[in-house]
Amino acid sequence: MFEPWPSLDPSITGIAPANALRANDLLASIERALTGQGYLEWARYAYAAELHRQLEAESVASHDFLQDAYVQAAARLALANRLSQTAAESHLTCALALRDRLPNVALALKDGLVAAHHISKIVSRTDLIEGTDHAADIDRDIAENLRNKGSWSTRAMRDMIDAAIFRRDPDLIREDRKDAKDKRGVWSEGEQNGMGTLTATLSAEYTAMIMKRLEMLAKSTCRRDPRKKPQRMSDALFAITMGREFECLCDEDEEYPCLAEIWPLPRTQGIGGVDVKIVLHAIANQSTLDGEDDEPGYLEGHGVISAEHARDLAKQDTTKVRPTGNRTRPKPEPEPQRQTDPQPAAGSEPESRAAQTHSDSPPSTDPAGDVTDEPEVSPGPSETKAETERAGNRKARRAAKKAATTTMNMPAPPRSSRIGDLGNVDWDAIKPPDFEVIPLPPVKPGDHYRPSAVLDAHLRMRDLYCMWPGCNQSAWTADLDHSTEYNHKDPAAGGHTHPTGMKALCRFHHLLKTHADWVDDQYVDRQGRTRTVVITPEGRTYDGPAWTGDDLFPALRRIVWEDTAPAPPRRRPPDQPARTRSRTEAKHQRRQQERNRNRLRRELLDE
Repeated sequence: MFEPWPSLDPSITGIAPANALRANDLLASIERALTGQGYLEWARYAYAAELHRQLEAESVASHDFLQDAYVQAAARLALANRLSQTAAESHLTCALALRDRLPNVALALKDGLVAAHHISKIVSRTDLIEGTDHAADIDRDIAENLRNKGSWSTRAMRDMIDAAIFRRDPDLIREDRKDAKDKRGVWSEGEQNGMGTLTATLSAEYTAMIMKRLEMLAKSTCRRDPRKKPQRMSDALFAITMGREFECLCDEDEEYPCLAEIWPLPRTQGIGGVDVKIVLHAIANQSTLDGEDDEPGYLEGHGVISAEHARDLAKQDTTKVRPTGNRTRPKPEPEPQRQTDPQPAAGSEPESRAAQTHSDSPPSTDPAGDVTDEPEVSPGPSETKAETERAGNRKARRAAKKAATTTMNMPAPPRSSRIGDLGNVDWDAIKPPDFEVIPLPPVKPGDHYRPSAVLDAHLRMRDLYCMWPGCNQSAWTADLDHSTEYNHKDPAAGGHTHPTGMKALCRFHHLLKTHADWVDDQYVDRQGRTRTVVITPEGRTYDGPAWTGDDLFPALRRIVWEDTAPAPPRRRPPDQPARTRSRTEAKHQRRQQERNRNRLRRELLDE
């Protein structure tokens, strides 16, 4: 027998007693144990595959399944792993897949770059590539994504695998989708205690619509309904199918009236309940819809879909296609240079101060020094100096804003939080040489806090899911959060509403960040991808998702946005002494200092 691990020296196993460690040391030990678990799981799979190889070499060709090397190896593995025969066969299937079909993924597991519980998902979703010409390429693509810095949720892992397969072998997916559509149907099975199971197979968009409808009905009851959400969804399915009313089951009385948002409808108008309007979001490149390529798309509530599936959705009568991206317009003709008057002779007085002001000089606060297209007018007798200064500042701001949003020699790249980001992006290739890009507005008119409709859609397409590490919540049901807290008193001081400073967070993680001591940060890496970082209250740093919509739709990185950062407000000195900042402002300043320290550490590590 083997010596138990607890009796070994902790320096050998790297596992120290938990009661001797503080919070950050405990987290570091968990990470070390997770990496070690990946290596140990790789060893188990490698041993199982080698056992099968040896038994297969010794076996004699026979039609008796008991003499099959697979069954014989699984029987031995069941004893060694303390598993049933069925579970041992599943373990052996993963071991053979890692050895023969996914060798690069096996190396990532050995290095501890992928959690052991993701392996079964990777193996099951790559069964179709067995024996194809693209199997090796798909293995390399998946392993390359696994080596990206960041975390993996189960849905992001699923989408990444599907996208790698769809990109490499669209013909295989097209045939499999046709076969899958032919196998749709409904089945029922009796269960114990008078229950039954109903199973239906149908298209992904129909499944997502039905689930959304059931969730809307389940949420429409009041809080005193004794049923749990899955139970309410089950009852809602029966009501919709049988044409009956879906009701709240609370104990209604005069003191506590029912607050359910359900209303009855005549039988001729459909089923009573909530608003029946259901919206599903599907994303695809325009080139995919035009048939120029077979890049995969994405369907909310399902995940990655094939190019053919995306084109089928776009052709449906109920689908509204809304292109998202920058438009272009012809460049304005350059204005001819004005001929300047000859230099006045020495000793002569200039005709006006405005004639001597250079066009590149900053606007003066002196009204007589402002250079505008209008003739210079002296202030009237009733115009004060302060009013004149405000008028001059307004003119300067209008001129600067007009110059920043109308004519550009090249589209400005997205704002980055660090020097050297986006250095490998060729921004000159974004537009034709004779056209200029029209930047998209990131905020609503007159409101620098709330994102515009186009930015709202862009953030959800870019993130796909909540950007907290490991979270599976959809971005379309999440909040849009400013990574740096928005300063409502002084918007120019922080929390700029821009794609580089906002992300999707589910309600739980949004509240966790806002009302606790958690800190998050956001930056753009050298490839133009949006990356997030989460810092625990004890100061330990964790990277956000390693794979997002940025990787599925790289064209999202090339969208150009207006820079609508508001100007700092002019403050009057207080009549009485007051705090220099509120407690909330002090907390936000501390969080920003933590972000700055984290960015500095990241830059030093990247050098």
